[in-house]
Amino acid sequence: MCNTINVQSKMNSHANGRLTVHSCLPALLAFLLFCGCGEQNAPKVIILGIDGMDCRITDKLMDAGHLPNFKALGREGSYSQLGTSIPPQSPVAWSNFITGMNPGGHGIYDFLHEEWEDGNIEIVDSIASSEPVTSELSLFGYTLPLAGGAAINKRRGTAFWEVLEEHGIPATVFKIPSNFPPTPTGQNTLSGMGTPDIQGGYGVYYAYTDNEDLAFSDKIDGGKVVNIRVADNKVADFLYGPENIAIEGDDKPITTTPLTVYIDPSDPVVKIVIGDEESDPTEIILKQGEWSEFVEMEFEIIPYLSSVSGITRFYLKQVRPDFTLFVDPININPCAPSADVSTPSGWVTELAERNGPFYTKGMPDDTKALEEGVLTYDEYRKQALLVFEKRKQMLFDLLSHHDSGVLFYYFCSLDLNSHMFWRCMDEKHPGYSGEFGSENENFIEWLYKDIDKIIGKVRDVLDEEDTLIVMSDHGFAPYYRSFNMNTWLLENGYAVLKEDADREADQYFASVDWAKTRAYNLGFTGLYLNVKNTDKNPNGAVEPENVDSLTDEICSRLLREKDPDTGENIFLRMYKAQEIYSGEALPDAPQIIIGCRRKYRISNESAQGMYPRMIIRDNLDPWSGSHLMAAEEVPGVLFCNRRILVEDPKLFDLTVSVLKKYGIDKLPGMVGRPVLAD
Repeated sequence: MCNTINVQSKMNSHANGRLTVHSCLPALLAFLLFCGCGEQNAPKVIILGIDGMDCRITDKLMDAGHLPNFKALGREGSYSQLGTSIPPQSPVAWSNFITGMNPGGHGIYDFLHEEWEDGNIEIVDSIASSEPVTSELSLFGYTLPLAGGAAINKRRGTAFWEVLEEHGIPATVFKIPSNFPPTPTGQNTLSGMGTPDIQGGYGVYYAYTDNEDLAFSDKIDGGKVVNIRVADNKVADFLYGPENIAIEGDDKPITTTPLTVYIDPSDPVVKIVIGDEESDPTEIILKQGEWSEFVEMEFEIIPYLSSVSGITRFYLKQVRPDFTLFVDPININPCAPSADVSTPSGWVTELAERNGPFYTKGMPDDTKALEEGVLTYDEYRKQALLVFEKRKQMLFDLLSHHDSGVLFYYFCSLDLNSHMFWRCMDEKHPGYSGEFGSENENFIEWLYKDIDKIIGKVRDVLDEEDTLIVMSDHGFAPYYRSFNMNTWLLENGYAVLKEDADREADQYFASVDWAKTRAYNLGFTGLYLNVKNTDKNPNGAVEPENVDSLTDEICSRLLREKDPDTGENIFLRMYKAQEIYSGEALPDAPQIIIGCRRKYRISNESAQGMYPRMIIRDNLDPWSGSHLMAAEEVPGVLFCNRRILVEDPKLFDLTVSVLKKYGIDKLPGMVGRPVLAD
């Protein structure tokens, strides 16, 4: 349809929704570009982005003969470590590759960024924000946004597929991180990491239960537990959607749709009914221990006029004696998207028509539910495999439709599951117990082996003249110990808290006395100085002329910091932004980028502006592998069926190399160099 009206849900925790009218114009422009003047016979370049593929594990498995297709690809062309970004975080690293710039150019420094207003700091998402609604219509108790309110991609620079587009080279880009909302283009792109669920965040799961231990757990913050009552083998409640942005006033209610569960009186089976039972609801039958297929539901915004469509999966965890039904975060429905997640806007629906419904959320695996004990390792692994199998299916669908130009395809499974399953395989990890079961202990290795099979199948369908690049944005390492950087700064005199501060409860820097605090840690690798007379904070505690000396002092002290339990140095490098970055976004960079050694990472509490009492502690969480450390500790991998011309290729080198493949010079601001032979 050319003129469908949808309601756009809020894009992140700070965003507002808006009514958007989708038109056929983007598709028409794409048609004119690629059918009228595009280069239909452009050489094919296939790029497989395997997030988190580690060179150490790859070498070990190749040497043992477990990755024959990777080894064959390396023999045919070449294999090398791939230098990651500083810091080696996925949104930073993939932004390096997207733009050919370092963070000083594209402006993405972490998952979390800072904004200052009236002398106070706010922690915001680094990937996307939203503009305010500038015009609206009030009618019958509803407010209809007419202008503004759109999500904004905060990444600077020009994406490589935009450069290709300007030269008539078609490109398809599937799920690359740091591309939400997708950059306006006539190319086929689908947004990846950063794409929200239907409620506008990274993903909120729901657990409906009468188990009091779960219902009243204080560990749940990545999801919501709904305390239900089973009466006459029936549960009646609601599924929860986005805020109703059309309701007048500041207090927007949450949209809902009815959820009814009928429990078989003897067998561990239920019938789930979604929607009003009197008006054609959706019904599914689910056995205990079973994941459902995707189920579609509608959340009404304006009666009879507009609604938001979502999809989710249900998992029947237990029927009796306690009842627990788990619900995946509700995803934007690719068959009826309520937000722009692709270019052209209808391409996501075309993919769903060919492949069936799929996860649109940027981070689709239910890692939070595993972290918080709502899902077991076995239950989580089943859901992670559903994600992985769908990704494999869609890769070969896109390959079958790819005739010329660039195809970039992204796999998230190895990264997310290296985070979650590291402690299952690592006997030295403080969270290792030996009781996770063989399937979980071997799951990371199984993923490497299965990805190797994918590489073999991809090589089989490519022509001899096609270029195949397999790359990862960073490697991986064990995460044994958490370091509370803000606590260290406090105890070493670089930060001061207010007299009434509650160190155990205050978060987001609520307890900080900014007039006396000289340094603070925000995000997983950023250490900022509270500089006076800047646009950020005119009341800062550090005079500009003292920035260099204070930077040197803090770096020197941290590099001498040792783990009191082992005597090991905690940090490998402290990178100074002025020395490693270049570009217009440099003023927004932290003064120091923290480079931990393997086994160490900045704690979640410190990253979110908290000051817990312990400086260092064991990491006992399921999130047990990491790459948030010095870049030298976690290089990625690069396989190519062409010769690699240098010994130290880096992410932004590949950007320039892809452009050179089509005779395109790099843009001003790109810092890479061509590294692949023709």
